[in-house]
Amino acid sequence: MPNDYSSLHPIILLTVLALFIILLDIFLPKKKPAFLGWLVTIGGLIILLIDWHSPDAKLWDGLVNFTSYSRAFDTIFLLTLITVSIASVAEEGAMSFRGEYYGLLIFSTVGLMLIASSGGLLMLYLGIELTSMCLFTLVGFAKREKRSAEAALKMFIIGAIASAVMLYGISILYGVLGSTQFDRMSLAVARLDAAQSMALWLGVAFTLAGIGFKITAAPFHMWAPDVYEGAPTTITAYLSTASKTGGIAALLQFILLGMHSALLEWTPIIMLLAVLSMIVGNLVALVQTNLKRLLAYSGIAQMGYIMVAIAGLQATNGSMSVASAYVYLLLYSFTNVGGFLIAQAIADVTGSTEVSALKGLHRRSAPLAFGMLIVLFSLGGIPPLAGFVGKIYLFAAGWNGGQHLLVLLGAIVSVVSLYYYLMVALQVYIKDPEEKSRITVHSSLSAAISICVVATILIGAYPRPWVELGQYAASGLQRVSSMNIARTK
Repeated sequence: MPNDYSSLHPIILLTVLALFIILLDIFLPKKKPAFLGWLVTIGGLIILLIDWHSPDAKLWDGLVNFTSYSRAFDTIFLLTLITVSIASVAEEGAMSFRGEYYGLLIFSTVGLMLIASSGGLLMLYLGIELTSMCLFTLVGFAKREKRSAEAALKMFIIGAIASAVMLYGISILYGVLGSTQFDRMSLAVARLDAAQSMALWLGVAFTLAGIGFKITAAPFHMWAPDVYEGAPTTITAYLSTASKTGGIAALLQFILLGMHSALLEWTPIIMLLAVLSMIVGNLVALVQTNLKRLLAYSGIAQMGYIMVAIAGLQATNGSMSVASAYVYLLLYSFTNVGGFLIAQAIADVTGSTEVSALKGLHRRSAPLAFGMLIVLFSLGGIPPLAGFVGKIYLFAAGWNGGQHLLVLLGAIVSVVSLYYYLMVALQVYIKDPEEKSRITVHSSLSAAISICVVATILIGAYPRPWVELGQYAASGLQRVSSMNIARTK
């Protein structure tokens, strides 16, 4: 790959956009019109177009690699940024620091894009830290609300511990392998002797623990329900999707590019995370009465499904596992953001995010009730929605990768998950509403919800383009991995 610095233009433009939004907000009058979210949306769309026309490049001795893999994941990050920015326009009037709000949101996206293009653990760690610092600030953005401040403090403390654990793991890997660059790590792993395998296992375990916090995989999930409940709902929507996507992007790069030869070290850990995430996420969700907490535990289970495919990565040579994980992350982003935004629309009227606040929703707002039904059925894997296509693809990758027991467990707990999704649907369509007044939704929030619902239906009805996009992402990572493997021979 050539040293073409034009590949940096999307990241540079995003940084400029963030600074411009912050400075523009300073000079606007006190009674500011709500349009900054639309500026971010327009800027995000332009940058997405530029990113897709950027060439492959390997810069600074492989510190960053721009490939089809990074561009495909950038698509999810930017689409999530755009959707959340549109929804945030509805809240702009009540924000005291709206410029900083959008600026931090954009900077967190920059961090995620650095993760997807990282060529080693150093850039991957820097991207994670940039994203984390922005997100814990955004979680506490409603600083006058006790729950928001508490959520930010919890995320900061637990995030700092997870960061230290991950950094310790990276230091062990550097001591054993002599480098933090993925290509050099893969060369060193292939030449290790048996005496060094225990140290390598410890380094991999600590590093995966840090990434596990990022994707809220059990048992590193304890912070997520409290943070999701206390954070502003638009931030929860972003945190629960784009941030997790960045974590999976980091995980795939780490094990496929840097640790592809260390099968015995990382596969058992991934399998354990998959089992715990699927069981804990689904079982604890059964007793939740708050919609945001329910979606948080549902998200933990969804990460478990993705790791079923990742556990079979080595046997499938990576391509099918990476493609299926990407497709599921794409559809999950639209579905989960839609669910949280509907929760925001309900909370704006009722002041509550409890499941009971959804009683008789079909009588108060038929479009919102339909949107919630689509979200629930997609998360539950009901055909012909996007979630069904995604789970079939994930489980097929896991089965082909030899993870038959994990696939069977995933199928069983997926049936269990239908119970709590249907309990929410029961509140929406069967229960009588406590109030008869109609629910009105801000036009921008309604537009964001509509985007998510339509995308969820379209991906399920016509999955081919999205599957091809997943294969496009896998091809970029597979190409780099094949080069690394060739160098070890």
